[in-house]
This record gives sequence, C-alpha cells and structure tokens, in this order.
Amino acid sequence: MNLLKNKIQDERVVHEQNKIYREIYLLIFAICFISVISKFFIYGFEMEHVVTEMIIFFAAGIYYSVRASQKGLFSAEVEMHDSKSKWSYQTKTIVIGVATGIALGLFFGINSAVNYAETPLERVYYFFLTFATSMMFYIPILVLVLVISYTAAKHRSDKAVDKQLEDDES
Repeated sequence: MNLLKNKIQDERVVHEQNKIYREIYLLIFAICFISVISKFFIYGFEMEHVVTEMIIFFAAGIYYSVRASQKGLFSAEVEMHDSKSKWSYQTKTIVIGVATGIALGLFFGINSAVNYAETPLERVYYFFLTFATSMMFYIPILVLVLVISYTAAKHRSDKAVDKQLEDDES
C-alpha cells in the first residue's frame, strides 16, 4: 500500500519546497562551518572539538552522492560538467586527489619541521622526509578512493538511468 505517496502534486509547490530545502541545507552547512572556525579559535586546532561538525559534513556529502547515483542524477551532472568544462569530471577527481595529497604532505612536512627539529638543517631534512613520505602514502590512497567512488557512483547512476528508460518504454 502506498499510504504515504501523494499522487497529485502541484509542480510549482514542489519546486518551491525544494528551493527551501536547498536553502536549509546551505544554512546548516554555513552554521557548521562557522562553528568549526570558532572552535578552532577558541580551543586551538584540535579535531576532538569539531567531531560532530565533521560527521555532518561527511555524512551529508556521502548521502548526496549515494542518492544522486541511485536516482541517476550523477550521470546527468557529469555529462553537464563535461560539456561545459575543459577538464572531464574524472580528470578533476584525479587532480583533486593529487592536490589534496600534496597539501597534506606540505602540512605534515611543515608541522614536523617546526615542532620536532632543533637546527635549520634538521628542519629541512624533517620537512622533506615527512613531505615525501606523506605524498607517497596519501596521494595513491586519495586518488584510489576518489576514482573508485567516482566509478562506482557513475556505474550505479548509469544503471538507474537505464532502468528509468526501460520503465518509460514499457
């Protein structure tokens, strides 16, 4: 039984409701972001104080990705992006993984040089050692995770679109 399904809906009302939901989503993200920044200023750069906000950020992103691929929207988003952009969505995914790995390597390298080295030569050595090690570790992992998640979402979204087309034909 479809007790919770409304069969007749005004398209304009549904569109306006979706706009409001989008605004609420952005408002919640803005509040979480402001909360993270303020907690970093108050408590210092400690992740234990911002765990809830980070869970909200990651859970919302994962939820959107899963739902967009289930509904077939991800394929449409990728096609729209690829038609407008010089770089394909997959290329940007790889570049983001590499750039994030480099940023993490720089962060850990600078942190290691500043906090643990005593002499200038030791600072240079600690920086490059930590930077290179971090890049060797994080770049492959980030690229693999991002490419695998992109490929899985694209495949799932393509299957959803194919199923919708089959349902429309029959």
